[in-house]
Amino acid sequence: MISITIGYVSGIIAAVIFILQFLLPNALILVLVGYLKNEHSAVTWSVVERNLLSSMWPMFLRTDAAATRGVDTTIRLMTWMRPLALGLVAIAAVVTPLGLYDDIVPSKTPQSVAFAYVQDPGPMGYGTPGRSDLGFTRTCGNLLPLQCPGTTVEITYFENATYAEANITNDDYDTRIPRVLAELYQSGLQQQPQSVSSFFDIQARYYTYTIQTGVAHGAKYIAGAFRYLSNMVLNNAVEPVEGLVVDTVTGGIAFRNHSVPQGISLGAEWTEDLLWVEPETACADTNISVEFRIPLGNGFTVLTDLANISLVDNGGFANLVQEYPYINVTNAQNDPNLEGRAYKAAWLVNVYTMLVMNLTRPNPDAFGYMKSKVGDRHPVNKYQTPGAKLNGIYATNLWQSLLDPEAYISNYTLDDAPNTNYSNPFGLSFMNYSDIATLCSGAGGRDLANLTNVHVECGMIYGAAQRRDGSKSLVLEPETWWTQKVYTCATAMKATIKEVRFRWNTTSLTGNTLKSLTVVNVSDKAYPDKESMPLWGVETPGYELQDVSQLWGLIAPDLANSVNLSTIRAPHLYIPGYGGSGILSAAVATKDNLPAHEGLASIMGGIFQTSSNGDYADYSGGTNMAMYKRWRDYSTSAAAMGTIPNLIWTDLAANMLVGTRSWDSGNGLPPNLQKRDAASASSGETGQPLVPVTIYERQIRYHWPFAIPALLALLLFVVVLLAALLSVLAGKGVPARVRHYLFHLSSGRLLGEIHYPGECDKLAPTNQWLARVGKRPSDLHTYVQHTSGVGAAPSPFLGAQHDHMAGGVPGNEKENGMNVDTHELRRVATPLSESDAMLGQTRHYAPDDNCGGVGGRQRSQAL
Repeated sequence: MISITIGYVSGIIAAVIFILQFLLPNALILVLVGYLKNEHSAVTWSVVERNLLSSMWPMFLRTDAAATRGVDTTIRLMTWMRPLALGLVAIAAVVTPLGLYDDIVPSKTPQSVAFAYVQDPGPMGYGTPGRSDLGFTRTCGNLLPLQCPGTTVEITYFENATYAEANITNDDYDTRIPRVLAELYQSGLQQQPQSVSSFFDIQARYYTYTIQTGVAHGAKYIAGAFRYLSNMVLNNAVEPVEGLVVDTVTGGIAFRNHSVPQGISLGAEWTEDLLWVEPETACADTNISVEFRIPLGNGFTVLTDLANISLVDNGGFANLVQEYPYINVTNAQNDPNLEGRAYKAAWLVNVYTMLVMNLTRPNPDAFGYMKSKVGDRHPVNKYQTPGAKLNGIYATNLWQSLLDPEAYISNYTLDDAPNTNYSNPFGLSFMNYSDIATLCSGAGGRDLANLTNVHVECGMIYGAAQRRDGSKSLVLEPETWWTQKVYTCATAMKATIKEVRFRWNTTSLTGNTLKSLTVVNVSDKAYPDKESMPLWGVETPGYELQDVSQLWGLIAPDLANSVNLSTIRAPHLYIPGYGGSGILSAAVATKDNLPAHEGLASIMGGIFQTSSNGDYADYSGGTNMAMYKRWRDYSTSAAAMGTIPNLIWTDLAANMLVGTRSWDSGNGLPPNLQKRDAASASSGETGQPLVPVTIYERQIRYHWPFAIPALLALLLFVVVLLAALLSVLAGKGVPARVRHYLFHLSSGRLLGEIHYPGECDKLAPTNQWLARVGKRPSDLHTYVQHTSGVGAAPSPFLGAQHDHMAGGVPGNEKENGMNVDTHELRRVATPLSESDAMLGQTRHYAPDDNCGGVGGRQRSQAL
């Protein structure tokens, strides 16, 4: 359907006006001739002639005024130019406005506009509680409390071989973050735009209160908690929600307490630098797949019952590299080597599985035999391989899930699958497999909390099942064979600064809410050199990872050498921590209220637990066919599989965290980030911040192809104008020459010359001619007699014959059908008129009354 634009409306109006301009004058001619009589004044016939000849009737009736034969070639071409030009102008008048259209475009220069908070009307908005003034808290120590860096609490310890305890002096354990540390880890904001968040601008979306013996004299303090609000995994968009910008295309969240321009009618765009935390995942294909058949039930099919389950060797066993993979994790901030970690986990899973099935042997004489070939199928049952799943993915951090050596196998199971009772001759157990998590993560709880020990979470993902025949059918048809690829994955998190382009446009549907705010584009921040990159800092207090929640953030260059601080200048910072440190559960609150550390750790603890336990969404796809299909598309390769943990992490992070920084946040410290004897920080200015934005304006724009007829008409006009100027400069196209032909060809003057010969010079000025001849009656019948000759057929529109001969000439004095002037002639010597002089004429005058200074009737002859 073609939308009606202002140009189309203008074109339609122009077309209607053109039609009216064509029809109305030509219709008026019919009215005009209806009132004509045979006798009118001479000047009336001149006016009638002008109207008749200026209409289209000469062309309609093919009269001699529109004749082409016998006309001088030059004159014919020149006369055709006029209708062609008028036609071109008419087309231009109709077509040219069609190119006009009304558009809303961004202004050329930014304008400073006041910003104000806007509420999210969605689940993330009304499910997020208000912020508390109690602020951030941190406790240190795993089994026993430790003094947190920067605090002054006194703790005494007692322990023996079987018992240990700690006593906090005066029950005064201070959970607050010291002011000096709070200022340090957000000091780098001075070199960043106001919109960039710090460690302390990240809060838990949901929180609770807790009380602990020995802490703050028994006063309550905040602890982070988790409550699931909304599933965003399938949105496949970059969109704002309460306190965040969420990217469900590639994965990641940005922290922003949303404020928008005020008083903008047509919308605006602007760019902000935002702090992002995004997951980064690498997966390795174990080259082992799970294969099974959907059995045909007796009258019904149970899709959870799988038959003929087996592990298919696609090279993971037969082509195993018989060398232990060593990976370097000492330079994790520059290269966390996630691919190497995932490969190492896959290698260990395959080796342990082969040992359970006695396909090879360990030291001594490791890999002394290899009993599997590519394509071999090794039968298993659903208890040994719980990842065998028809209607979704299966993600787990239980590494023995490919073939659990400790799985309970009943006699009933052995009756159905007798070949699945593997001997496990080398006695592998759960404890052997638990080492894989630490080896993949690269650090455990007993490692030091420093810059290089970054938080890497590892797990296994069984891809969504696909038909073995390669078809893409979503129908789970009985008696069909399905296969699942098995991957090991390693996921890290990194903080970075990105440029985000926002657009604010309120409509009747979105209203003045967050629905009117959209993300136009997200791009990585470009840095011209290393010195312009952010300076990131990580707390290195000398504690073990399990004993402290590390602070991190942007650091001012002059504070780079602060105590217990390690820094790196880079586009991003990998978040410190260790795998397995977080638990994501609605039933268990975090130990502290440091969401930028503990909250992120909890999120990492949930990405390889896809089966729904009621605390958050079911990410397996088993209860959502759309999710299953999307996961199936990502299950085809190791590179694509990495997107699944990223999207799960993003959805969990969106539900777990919220950003509190906005344009009017300032750089003040959160409420409780100061010493006890320090006064509260001032609230700062209360006025709305002014932010430069590009405002959208309504403009009339034009599609230039519609201007082609107008440009052609303009070109024709320029050509004609130049020709006219040349004619004037040559002395031929002067007004006097035009007047000469107008007077000579005027029907009124011709009739006056016949009726009243000699009364006035034909070239006399109009006022003088009107006074002498123009107002006197002229009869067409007499004109027809005078010009048609004897025997001419009378016109049916002429009435009774009348003789109106001027100068007293009798009507019977005729000769050969022509009137004969019998007046006495006399010569009067008068000068030539200007017009005749230009035309090179000589004149003979008949004696008569003077008209306009020229006596009598003239006869002009060419010299």
